[in-house]
Amino acid sequence: MCYPNFYEDYDSFINRCNHELDYPTLNKNFRERRSMYLKEGLGDIPFLLNTERRMNIFIDSYTGKVEKELDDVYGSIALFIALNGIDAAWELVNSTDGLERVLKSGYLETGEYIDDRYSNKYGGESNPFINALVISIFLNRFSKVDLFKKRTSEIINRIILENDSLDDIVDGIKKHNNNPRARVIAATELGIAQSSVELQAMLRIAKLKPVAKYWVGVLDDRIRDSHFEATSFYTRSSAIPLNQSFNVNGSMMMHPRDFNAPAKEIVNCRCYLGYVV
Repeated sequence: MCYPNFYEDYDSFINRCNHELDYPTLNKNFRERRSMYLKEGLGDIPFLLNTERRMNIFIDSYTGKVEKELDDVYGSIALFIALNGIDAAWELVNSTDGLERVLKSGYLETGEYIDDRYSNKYGGESNPFINALVISIFLNRFSKVDLFKKRTSEIINRIILENDSLDDIVDGIKKHNNNPRARVIAATELGIAQSSVELQAMLRIAKLKPVAKYWVGVLDDRIRDSHFEATSFYTRSSAIPLNQSFNVNGSMMMHPRDFNAPAKEIVNCRCYLGYVV
């Protein structure tokens, strides 16, 4: 079933969903969902839309940077195999140092923007120690597990199995298209920075005025079932305290893209928090 997103105008909704439903049903869905949004008071739509647009600019920029780092890693592995053979320890050059440097910069840029934006929106002051906070979030995220080496190894091993000759293997590794993976990485990691810093900003604001939170999913055919259920259960009228976790399919999450949750709940997640202030 196709429904409009919280920021989507009528024409955009019709263009996106007219392949799926007839116009009377689409019109009905649009009216019903808009009524729900107005009733629930899903925040300041221009504010949220402009925030999303800026985040998409960040994601587009860092997709290119992440792709370059992945291309460099694949190039190094291809060269190592070309010189030493497929049985050599090519994992030695499966490095994520460059990728982590790029993402650290992305975390900082995102964190500064989100902290300033939410602090100004809700009447607080920007965090003078925002960079230290973001670095702490980044280090916690990347200290738990090697996030990228395993997936790179899986892809390289698949290329090795799919090709017979050494030349074909090396060529397949060098020419592997890293753009789709780079976009997933950029969107997920900058989204983690966004959600983490946003909640910290709201916790500071909660010292000045009461604040509660609720879960809001993007209601289209891409939403996870677990996130649709969270959106349905944690509504504005049943908002929870900022320091309480959401139970999302058995995972306790402080916010969307909480990196303590399993990857299946955070990768490419497009949900966000709504607030009752």
